[in-house]
Amino acid sequence: MPTPQNASDDISKYASELTRRFEEFTDWAIHNWPQKNYPLLPSDFAESRRELSIILGKRLNESESVPPPEAGGPQYVDVNPSPWP
Repeated sequence: MPTPQNASDDISKYASELTRRFEEFTDWAIHNWPQKNYPLLPSDFAESRRELSIILGKRLNESESVPPPEAGGPQYVDVNPSPWP
């Protein structure tokens, strides 16, 4: 059974590896983009980086921050923000 420290190490390794692979992919995509008249820019991947930060932050650590219902945690956790009034 994994200990909390091992789980934390695994999460850190996963996050580092995912980030590294994403950066390698974006570098490859920018350098190999076939339309040289309309080059890809690092800013073209800004939204993807934002989504990855959500995955690596909130979603990846969600299992640690909210205990399951049988351990006294809530039955339902609202992960969607409320709309603006």
